[in-house]
Amino acid sequence: MRFLRIFLLCLFAFNYSYSQVGIGTETPDPATILDVRSEISPGVYGGLKLPTLTIAQRATIATPIPDGLMIYLNDGNNRCLQVYDSTRSQWMDWYCMNEVPEASLVTYTGVLEVDEILTSSYTYTDGENDTESGTSYQWYRADDATGTNVMAISGATAATYLTTAADGNFYVAVGITPRASSGASPGIEVLSPYSEIEFKQTEIEFAIASSTIPEDDVRTVNVNVINPSPTVATTVEVNINASSTAGVLGTDYDIDNNSVAVTAFPFTMTIPAGATTASFDVYAYADDNNAVDEILQFDLQNPSGGINPIIGTVGSHSVTFIDDDSATEVSFDSITYSEVENGIVGSIDINIINPSMTTATTVEVALDASSTATNGVDYDTDGLGTALAFPITITFPANSIASQQIDFFITNDLISEGNETIILDLQNISGGISAVIGTNASTTFTIIDDEVPLSPVLLGIQDFEITAASPTLNYTVNTPGVFRTTNGTSPNTPTYIDARSYGVINGDTDLDFGPVDSSGYTDATLTFRLAAFSLNSTGNGLDASDYVDIYISDDNGTTYSYELEITGSGNRRYDFSATGSYSLVYDGNNSATSVTTPNGSAGYSTVEITGLPSTANLVVGIVLFNDNANELWVIDNVEIYGNP
Repeated sequence: MRFLRIFLLCLFAFNYSYSQVGIGTETPDPATILDVRSEISPGVYGGLKLPTLTIAQRATIATPIPDGLMIYLNDGNNRCLQVYDSTRSQWMDWYCMNEVPEASLVTYTGVLEVDEILTSSYTYTDGENDTESGTSYQWYRADDATGTNVMAISGATAATYLTTAADGNFYVAVGITPRASSGASPGIEVLSPYSEIEFKQTEIEFAIASSTIPEDDVRTVNVNVINPSPTVATTVEVNINASSTAGVLGTDYDIDNNSVAVTAFPFTMTIPAGATTASFDVYAYADDNNAVDEILQFDLQNPSGGINPIIGTVGSHSVTFIDDDSATEVSFDSITYSEVENGIVGSIDINIINPSMTTATTVEVALDASSTATNGVDYDTDGLGTALAFPITITFPANSIASQQIDFFITNDLISEGNETIILDLQNISGGISAVIGTNASTTFTIIDDEVPLSPVLLGIQDFEITAASPTLNYTVNTPGVFRTTNGTSPNTPTYIDARSYGVINGDTDLDFGPVDSSGYTDATLTFRLAAFSLNSTGNGLDASDYVDIYISDDNGTTYSYELEITGSGNRRYDFSATGSYSLVYDGNNSATSVTTPNGSAGYSTVEITGLPSTANLVVGIVLFNDNANELWVIDNVEIYGNP
């Protein structure tokens, strides 16, 4: 009987659903075929669950698959509501689940001290394997390891962080907010553990390992404090080393420790909090004992205060007392010598003061690299071209005050090459009584050229006249300027030297002069005339943005070296009668020397560059620029000379 009732009920429901079906309601919406209500029972609700399939299970659905068939695909990282598109014969994603990325194992490495770089690290994961992109960082500072009073450190948003003094004795953590290039993002920020940042350990050491004091003089001995505490003073004891050979404190020397006379060893130095240096003074008494030099060695010990202080690398300092009664001194008799180039012998005297009665004194004479005379060519040992063998060892016998000499032959050549120098230095002195090199430690012997110097040869001139001067220096106009044949407004004088010059108004002009063959000369010299005018008013002139640039090429303009820039400033103006000049030695390093011309009669009306290269294809580039219609740069009489 019960079975019959159920059957009739199902039959009734089937007939009823033929038009509309209601689940959880007896009154389905008239517009629906199926109306599912969410209330399962009073106050209890539910939802609609589609069939859940894997990709393998989905493949077993009977074909043909009807258009619009819906399933929930759950296979690995794929979790999508799908609808079948029979036109395309494929499953279409309606909506796919996506999780935000996660950061884990967040930490950082590095030395946990002030002024050290900390480097963050973490593991990035994403449920859908979305690629990481744009993960952000934030470093934090707190009072303790639990993050009390945590605050974000301003500007600390990189993967690394350089700790500062503000972090000292505080705790630092890094926060990682993972971000994905697609899908849900960003994730939740994850903090590393907090770790304490300590101030670096205080180190105390001498600034240098040794110093010297002449008798009857004073020296300051400096002590450095590395990483001092900003709040706690540092103290250290200074003791005398047993190897010291100096006399008695208070008799042979005194020590002043911050205006307090030291009476015994060890004595204590106190360096204020935050200070990085301290010092004490050592005074050596004069005596007449002719004693040898004595050594006083100090050792640092027992540091305290600061931040776990230690003695640094230079823990000892030796002070040598130079006895002024017994030191042997060797020096050149004069710092300058000279002889005319005529084939005679040159001599340089070396003197000794206070020689030892028992020990010879030796010193080396070295040839200085800045000498311009050539050893074995301009001078020699025998007049036959045999070079002197430097360094030359000079020996002063014991108990002798006789001077020693270095003799050499001077070559009398027929070359006009100007004066040349032999520069000698004393070095490596030994023996005697604590022998030292005296004031005249170097000397310069000048070989005076006796040939008549040759005059420079004019290789080319460009005066911008209609009939050019000779020999004519050809030029190429890369960017045109203007010929000038009239007066300026201020100064109200000619803007040319003869009848015509070349210049620029409110723009730039670029000229190349040459090529010139200077290969038969030692070097070459460029000279040209320059002036600056105000036009149409008396208040304009050349400013800091206005310039004249000089370029030098030794390969016919293929490459240039930027050598000189001349600028204006504050409306500079002057004519060709100005007496100022500027000269520069060519160096070819393509890094220009920049100068500002003076104003008025002191303006640079003559510009010169010497030492230009010896080449068959010398080209000079001149660029003029100004930025106002009332401003004028002009050049005239561009000349290149060859120097024999």
